Amino acid sequence: MHNYFELFLLAILVSLIYKKPIFLENIMNNKIYLVLLICLNAYIAKEFGIASGIIMALISIILLDTKETFCNVSEAEEESEPKVSVQTWRPASFTAPCQTENDRILKIRSEVSTLNASK
Repeated sequence: MHNYFELFLLAILVSLIYKKPIFLENIMNNKIYLVLLICLNAYIAKEFGIASGIIMALISIILLDTKETFCNVSEAEEESEPKVSVQTWRPASFTAPCQTENDRILKIRSEVSTLNASK
């Protein structure tokens, strides 16, 4: 009986590797589901053996995985110019990190001016 349950868990593991169902994709956001998943893993490890517990842990890891999937960008999108030039853009109101960045830019410019004037 334990072997059939392990095969069943392996089938679930393979199917989740292939494609996760949409209703299970947001399991990281709900803490109750996380606690239930951990309790289920402990119960399966106790009741059906350590091998089943390890397979269930792998299923849990796959369910908790939130990697981003990237699609192929068409050539037209690659060649398009950005709407905002990143090098010339400055915020309208300066916060503390922006003031530090502006201070660094001013210091670099003053050093360059000093070096150019001394030549």
